[in-house]
Amino acid sequence: MKDYKLLLAGLLLLLLIILIAVFTWLWSSNRKNIDPLPIMASENEPMAGATEDDAKTTTDSTLYLQVEDSLQTPLDHVITRFETRYPHVQVLASYVPSTALLTLPEGNTNGMSVINNTDIIIADDGLSVEQLSPLQTQIDVEQGKHNQRKAKTDSTAQDNSDSVKANKIAVTDNTEARRLNSFSYAIKDTQKVDGVILTNNPAAISFRNFLLSSTGQDILRKYDYYNIDGYNNTVNDLFKPTSNPQASANGSAVEVADALTNGK
Repeated sequence: MKDYKLLLAGLLLLLLIILIAVFTWLWSSNRKNIDPLPIMASENEPMAGATEDDAKTTTDSTLYLQVEDSLQTPLDHVITRFETRYPHVQVLASYVPSTALLTLPEGNTNGMSVINNTDIIIADDGLSVEQLSPLQTQIDVEQGKHNQRKAKTDSTAQDNSDSVKANKIAVTDNTEARRLNSFSYAIKDTQKVDGVILTNNPAAISFRNFLLSSTGQDILRKYDYYNIDGYNNTVNDLFKPTSNPQASANGSAVEVADALTNGK
């Protein structure tokens, strides 16, 4: 009888050890980033699949946003979380009415870049190719002026060199203007809402990715901007297909891969 009790106690102890081991394995596994998107799940963790552009944001930089004024409350919330995730990036947002959204404010570029007062435009509606066309023309013109300024500066610098010949041809900068492609970051009612990146500022790419991340999407959802076809929908659809009523109702959910590609 005594041996039976010892055997039973041993079995219970073995079962307890197995349960503890299973619990420990589940706990450690759940701590890993299992976000199905190629972007971060938390502003406190490194971004899964982070690009070289994201790495460059570790240096101090400023990001200029021009945002439709109806988005001020949710965007202020997004910006606060973004600056927590990227403490070396200062975000300066200008909130304007929809009629002025695609008009670039005047600013002194100091001959260093095409524009330095607006890196991203964020609309509370879709942005069509036709709407972006005048803005593209303006950026093309500004890029041409920038190229001329840089060529003149290079020419002057070379003229001051003793080794330059009298019949020297000035070196020109033929950098092309950025091609504007809008990206969708949420669904409002049944309409996608878009943004567009205007410059090559690495912080602009990081901010676009943050909007599309699970963190950014969760913030926007609090203000009735429904998630694009991303983190939450992907997880929910594992158990309940077409779980997003907004996406299934309008049949026009935005693919995250497409959104990441656009505006790059």
